[in-house]
Amino acid sequence: MPFNLGYPSSQSRFFRPGYHGTSLQEVAMRFSTDDACIEHVMQTRFAQELPCEECGGVRRWSRRTSTQYALRCCGAVVSPLAGTVFHHTKLPLRLWFYAMLHFANSHAGVNSGFLERHLGISYRAAFHMAHRIRLHLAALERMTPIATPGQTVEVRVENLYRIRSDTSGHNRANVLLAARNGRVACQVIGVSRHRSVYKAIATMVPGHGDLHTTCYRTARLFSDYGSRLPQATYLPTYYIDHPNEIDAIKGFMSYFLWPLQTHHKYVSHSYLWLYLSEFQFRYNRRNHSAQTYWDIIGAFPILTSQGDMPVSTATTKDH
Repeated sequence: MPFNLGYPSSQSRFFRPGYHGTSLQEVAMRFSTDDACIEHVMQTRFAQELPCEECGGVRRWSRRTSTQYALRCCGAVVSPLAGTVFHHTKLPLRLWFYAMLHFANSHAGVNSGFLERHLGISYRAAFHMAHRIRLHLAALERMTPIATPGQTVEVRVENLYRIRSDTSGHNRANVLLAARNGRVACQVIGVSRHRSVYKAIATMVPGHGDLHTTCYRTARLFSDYGSRLPQATYLPTYYIDHPNEIDAIKGFMSYFLWPLQTHHKYVSHSYLWLYLSEFQFRYNRRNHSAQTYWDIIGAFPILTSQGDMPVSTATTKDH
């Protein structure tokens, strides 16, 4: 790009870390060309001087084409963009890195209409870009569980409205949320049944320890409405007894619901999990928000058409 305003970038003067972010000037200076972007992706995925996965030797590589690199140790050719969020893109990588900056700095989320106007691309391209970036954020979040095996986890089931589905009679969705040490994980569940929530929590927090909740409905649900032994302890006064602890689930719901009802207006039931993952990614980094953007471009996991979409696909509208 380069993007120079004639003065150095600065951080917000607010004490709250959630107001800090990454400036456009920092991104333009670091990724001024598409070559700088692809070099960053290559270095992140296939760092030099590390053992080569192909031959076991010391990995060194050199640029072969605009999107391919050759490993000098064994001659293998790799494409750092293949399978990632940039897979088969025809847009400049600088636009992708710039769009990711908005996802990192936004509090209300980013919709396709904004990217269409701001980047000067078609709505279809903007929709695809936003969808792929949300898949990328969801994959990054799954790489770091909120708790280690054996740790106590808080759980709660919430109802979300303004959710579009194939039938007009179902405009809400059930979401299971889990929290530990101020971090939140969430997953859309089909029906409010014991089997559904227990399977979901086992996926979200593998090998979790004891479960507890401040919600009576959730406690009943985890005991299958009294027909089984309770698997989540009901502690209605937990945050009164522990005033120094933060109700992360309540905070996340407040953080998510306002943009859902005002900015996005509605989302489809099939893609609700993606919007939850986007807000979850930012919320879990609220205490070091200046690092959020660098976390987004700090790893590029492989995205698959099935493994990263646990809910059946359908058209999403986020005007």
